[in-house]
Amino acid sequence: MLDLALALSALIWFCVLLFPVYGFVAGRRDRQEHLKRAQGILLSLVGLLLLFDLTLGVMVTDAEMVELERLRSYRWWMLGAVAVSLGVAWALFKVAHKAR
Repeated sequence: MLDLALALSALIWFCVLLFPVYGFVAGRRDRQEHLKRAQGILLSLVGLLLLFDLTLGVMVTDAEMVELERLRSYRWWMLGAVAVSLGVAWALFKVAHKAR
């Protein structure tokens, strides 16, 4: 289950990096509903990771505790990056939509 949480964390970071580009492309093509859907998916992934974190806090062995602490150590960085990424994506959406 810890491997699944680490893979989910990597997927979220990948989405965070690509989301502003997707916001710009969605603005150029006037696809606001697609951007809202993608935002919902990203926020659902973050919620799932937080639930995994709570579950793993109860189930983890001592050997896996080091990896779990590493995952927990950058949780706030990830939440901040998600917030910034969503904000930049919506700003780029508005810029691209006006330039259309």
